[in-house]
Amino acid sequence: MIKNEEEFIELITRNFERIQDIPKNWIGVGDDAAKIFSNDKSLIFCADAMVENVHFKTHHDYNDVGWKSIVSNQSDLAAMGAYPIAFCVTIGINKSLNQNKIKKLYEGMNSACKEFGGYLVGGDVVKSETSFISIAAIGTLYNPKKIMVRNTAKKGDLVAHTGNIGDSGAGLFKLENSISKTNDFQIKKFLRPIPRSKEAKKAIEIGIECCIDLSDGLEKDLLRICKSSQVEIIINFEKIRTSKELKKLYKTNLFEEKVLSSGEDYELILIGDEKKINSLKEKIDLNIIGKVIDNQKSDLKFLNNSLEINQKSNNYDHFKS
Repeated sequence: MIKNEEEFIELITRNFERIQDIPKNWIGVGDDAAKIFSNDKSLIFCADAMVENVHFKTHHDYNDVGWKSIVSNQSDLAAMGAYPIAFCVTIGINKSLNQNKIKKLYEGMNSACKEFGGYLVGGDVVKSETSFISIAAIGTLYNPKKIMVRNTAKKGDLVAHTGNIGDSGAGLFKLENSISKTNDFQIKKFLRPIPRSKEAKKAIEIGIECCIDLSDGLEKDLLRICKSSQVEIIINFEKIRTSKELKKLYKTNLFEEKVLSSGEDYELILIGDEKKINSLKEKIDLNIIGKVIDNQKSDLKFLNNSLEINQKSNNYDHFKS
């Protein structure tokens, strides 16, 4: 067990290059706050947290927990058209979070930063009955004059997504039901997701202005676009790209619900006019699934071979008991 804050700082500063090797004109771990220099670029801030027994279990590999805690923020930045610069990490420590787990945690965070960008520049450590990791992220826009937000969808725009939908949720389902095999890609996607930063950069270059990352489920995140932009969207369910493994995993009556509700895919929903979306489709792996049909009301409909899907999916909600 870590005895004090100084021991904690010593542990992380001694072992991880993304903490040690920050740019010379920055101030990182060790002071009351961190300083970064951004060359007058627009800065983007976000935060995300992972809590024991909600987002991870004590028996999970803490390298994976650390990786995912950073990637979830990198994905949020990507959805805005930004790339990561720095992260402040707050850790809640209980008796189960020993020195080895903390080191593993930071190994995962360090690896995600090396792979997709950003430095670990500080944070806080507190005693807590339940262990948690809270990340505050700072990023900057790929183009200081362009940003992607949720309230810019317009009538006639196409709706598209990157990657496959539902595989992360399937990975969680397998872990919870002890269904696994060596190098299972769905379990890997749940434990070690990939932020779509490169795709976001291409989207900004094309001129896409509306985007959200898929963290809480396709239906819930699309509803956020509908409400923010005050538009009606129709999605053709049969056009949603899923893996063959997903259909094999779930019973027929569960498949639709799982596709609509499974969270933590960290894919991007990108919305723009037909010319821009088709142009982007030539540059990245992008799948068109629907259209914005009205700008007079906020609504979302899913059609499966022209028949409306009436059931509402059981999306994840932090505040449900």
